[in-house]
Amino acid sequence: MNQTHTRAIEALQPFIHLANSNSATSPRFIANIITNATSHPHTYVFAELLETPTIQSLQSPDIPPEYQGYLKLLEIFAWGTWQDYQATPNLPKLSTEQTQKLRLLSLLSLATTIKPLTYSALQSALSLPDTGDLESLVTSAIYSSLLTARLSPSSNPPTVNVTSVAPLRDVQPQSLGKMITQLTEWEARCGEVAQDLEAEIEAVKANAAIRATKENSYKEMYDARVKARKQEAGAPGAGGGGSGVGSAAPAARRGPLGIRRGARGLFGGNKREADDIEQDDGFFDAGDGMEIDEGAGSGSGRGNGSRTKRVLGGRRG
Repeated sequence: MNQTHTRAIEALQPFIHLANSNSATSPRFIANIITNATSHPHTYVFAELLETPTIQSLQSPDIPPEYQGYLKLLEIFAWGTWQDYQATPNLPKLSTEQTQKLRLLSLLSLATTIKPLTYSALQSALSLPDTGDLESLVTSAIYSSLLTARLSPSSNPPTVNVTSVAPLRDVQPQSLGKMITQLTEWEARCGEVAQDLEAEIEAVKANAAIRATKENSYKEMYDARVKARKQEAGAPGAGGGGSGVGSAAPAARRGPLGIRRGARGLFGGNKREADDIEQDDGFFDAGDGMEIDEGAGSGSGRGNGSRTKRVLGGRRG
């Protein structure tokens, strides 16, 4: 419970005891209780005092007319405003303390109903023609912990920026039915919102489960493919040698003239010519074919000083 509300209830207790005492029998005594309770600087709630049989006895038609208005006055202090007091005839005249108290209580109600809370609106509702009186009233409410607010006289229009209001106004009995209806509707809306949230949560869980299933399936497929690739790579003969591009061929033997020995068909000739290439190591010139100059006296028996040429791998002329 708010500390300000607790202090207000404690401040009202002596007046409740007086109303419940045996001496509270005359209308004048009851009227004095109401006057003193509403004038006390720390009393801001009056529902408990209103509920006492002594205070309710003022509704009797036997009560003198000058005291009949005190019950209505206490009701205005409990849940009414300054405007209600001015609009109700035959009410007792207020003292300075009661006037200040009723304006403070009215300020609490106005702070929760008027948006924005401008100077002009407050001055009209509280019958305060002077701006200084309004600022003094608001400052008093702030120091009494009735509300948390900040004055903004330089804003356009000048306003009172209220951030919190103490729960010090009583609830009018006639408004309980309306409040119960509003609370019931609010409870129904909260139930609908809760159901919608639960449905959303279930949908999110279902989607998450579907995603998890797909991810597990993809992972199993990936693992199976990786395993199959590894098995293929480790199979016998897989990726081995052969006559492909990557296989290493033995180095060819080459003769003194750089001609690879044993390479038959290298120059497009027949087997005999290839054998001649393997056997002859003489000087040759590359022409239309490949010629081997055997030189003079090579043992071919074709004459003295003559040179014999043999054509290998080309056309013979």
